[in-house]
Amino acid sequence: MQYVQKSSAMIASAVLSVVISFCTTNSGALAQGTAVKSASLGVVDRDKVITSFPKAQAAAEDLKKTEDSVKKLLEDSNRQYEEAKNAKKPQAELESLQKRLQTKIDEEYKRATSKAQGLETSLESDIDSAIKAEAASRKLDTVLMKGAVLMGGVDITDGVVKRLGVSASATKSAVK
Repeated sequence: MQYVQKSSAMIASAVLSVVISFCTTNSGALAQGTAVKSASLGVVDRDKVITSFPKAQAAAEDLKKTEDSVKKLLEDSNRQYEEAKNAKKPQAELESLQKRLQTKIDEEYKRATSKAQGLETSLESDIDSAIKAEAASRKLDTVLMKGAVLMGGVDITDGVVKRLGVSASATKSAVK
């Protein structure tokens, strides 16, 4: 399962909002000649977070099983159709069989797609919550993807991974 990264436009907009926020919150301090508080920036390696998150690994395995099931259904459907065709079934019967098999494949594909989207949404929510919690605990104003930051920023990746590990353990305990 791959996690889709935010576009560079989103990153640019986040950086711009940090600059605007910094300027507006510190404009009074600059006018008064007092020291300027620097905005605190965090960075997170989402790829490392995802590969370290037990729930993401379980979701990937679950989706692999679902994908295999859809492939098997497709292969079985093709085999059934070829057998009917080789048995010289009438054209109307072949068309009816093809429609039934295609409907079954479409339904299974929709279920698999819906399941994948649900899992992705759940994982994104868990990861985003862990990032927000870690950022709040370190009093960070902004967190960007590590790949988008050339230098600087506090790396909170390990803290996020620990939070997700703890939440995964808590979920397993609650299930038992």
